[in-house]
Amino acid sequence: MWFKNLALFQFTENFTVSAEELEKQLAEHAFSPCSTSAPISMGWVSPMAQDMPLVHAASGFMMVSFKIQEKMVPAGVIKEVLDEKVEEIELRESRKVKKKEKDTLKEEIYQSLLPRAFTRNTVINAYIDTQAGWLIVNASSAKKAEHLTVNLRKALGSLKIRIPEVLPVSMLLTQWLKTNEYPQDLTIEDQCVLQDNKDASGIIRCQRQNLFTDDILSLIDSGREVIQLGLSWQDQLSFVINDEFMLKSLKFLEVVQDKANDIVSETKQERFDADFIIMAETLREFIDFIMQIFAKDSQESEVSDTANTMTDINSVENGEEISQAHDEDDAPWEDNEATDDTRDTSVDHQNQ
Repeated sequence: MWFKNLALFQFTENFTVSAEELEKQLAEHAFSPCSTSAPISMGWVSPMAQDMPLVHAASGFMMVSFKIQEKMVPAGVIKEVLDEKVEEIELRESRKVKKKEKDTLKEEIYQSLLPRAFTRNTVINAYIDTQAGWLIVNASSAKKAEHLTVNLRKALGSLKIRIPEVLPVSMLLTQWLKTNEYPQDLTIEDQCVLQDNKDASGIIRCQRQNLFTDDILSLIDSGREVIQLGLSWQDQLSFVINDEFMLKSLKFLEVVQDKANDIVSETKQERFDADFIIMAETLREFIDFIMQIFAKDSQESEVSDTANTMTDINSVENGEEISQAHDEDDAPWEDNEATDDTRDTSVDHQNQ
């Protein structure tokens, strides 16, 4: 349940939908498993367990979970069967199989393999902080986060949110390392990623290193920018922030875990409740802190000299629906991050 990543969205007006009404709206788009012939299925599930409510509400927070189930038909298997069929036809009929016929055969093979395919399950968690006006998605990429927001908007009919406008993150992170001056309550940890500002492919990854060394400083002086930096906050959280203002590899440290463990719980639901409230309250305080550092509107008077270098972040209020492509490389919930945001990545075999 503890989130590992944070993708932040601000409500542009108060979120007034009750937990009961949200439950009703999500139920109309509840998840059901893939049918025999369907390559993909998606919908809302309970954050806690099967047959539990689709919305887990506590202390002004509402948690939801979106599930995606995809049939896995390896391209290599399709190619192998296709090559065999093409060879058989060409030998039997003494003719060349053309591209259009190959494409038809390929689709027929794909459809024939679907009922026997394994499935991959992905669950994306999120919660709404109704008091502070945030939608927080446990997603390690913008595409994954957007996939949840698009489907939440579809369920509700309208979702007035925007990506927070922030100062150039890379510029601030680079300045922190260069000057060894950074906000109180933050600690710079031992990992960062540096990118050549003239060649985006020029990447240097530093791990388990003292970042305040002459070597790091010389890299910055030679034109490298910090696009990712490991940080910790008040001995409560450790995380990695990148130049897209995505927070990854989130870990709730001993202080927070002890606070949660101090709450006596007799059932799994009580334990979930306690952990959820502690996590959400901690993140409310943390997000308020981090926005005081990075938000444009809170820093305008101090950074007027850098106004021309600021990058606008587009609103996602009118974001278009993401294509539900069968191709694995096009799937919006896929990325190559080591830290995943999924609660359930089980693989099941479809019964005949």
